[in-house]
Amino acid sequence: MRNASPRRGLHSMRSRTTRKATASQTSPELYLKLTSLEIEKTRRLSELENLKERMQTLCQRIQSISDEQVELRGRLEAWQPELALSPSPSPRQNNNVGLTY
Repeated sequence: MRNASPRRGLHSMRSRTTRKATASQTSPELYLKLTSLEIEKTRRLSELENLKERMQTLCQRIQSISDEQVELRGRLEAWQPELALSPSPSPRQNNNVGLTY
């Protein structure tokens, strides 16, 4: 014969965290929460500053790469103008490889 009342399991038990969340927080807990948020804010701001510095460094490097590419293309054109003007062969024109797809 079955018991009329339903069985209590883990899903129906209240934990300390649920009781604490519903109860009002005391003053020291509020100060602790405020302090931890301030520490996190300071850490996030320093991470943001580091990210900005890294972005600036990366942008400068990309610009220097572009400048160097332009310089090298100019030197290449001055060295062999006929090579710079000739179009590159398409993959289908290159029959020297010996591979067929």
